[in-house]
Amino acid sequence: MHRLQLENISEAGLQLAIKEIRSEMFDTPHTDFTIAKMLSHCGHFTTAELYLDEMLLKWGSSPDVVELINKGYAMVDAMSATAKSRTVSPVAAHKVSVETEAAVA
Repeated sequence: MHRLQLENISEAGLQLAIKEIRSEMFDTPHTDFTIAKMLSHCGHFTTAELYLDEMLLKWGSSPDVVELINKGYAMVDAMSATAKSRTVSPVAAHKVSVETEAAVA
């Protein structure tokens, strides 16, 4: 069975999904958080962070909003780190490690 990779979703498909989320959900901080989460799952980390940044301007700094934003940034950071670790080959990682050890010694 072929498994769809979310990173391969087209830009048009992504915009359609955002539009659908906005039409199905009320306009709330949770809606913006959901969009940021979807963007992160699709590998659009910078755009997800922009959504999170704009939440403060749009919704203010209530404790609930700040909690969602912090949760969102942690999620984006974790997904971004995971994506970066997948792109580094074990050989390249070992080479960097050996070079670092040599520089320290």
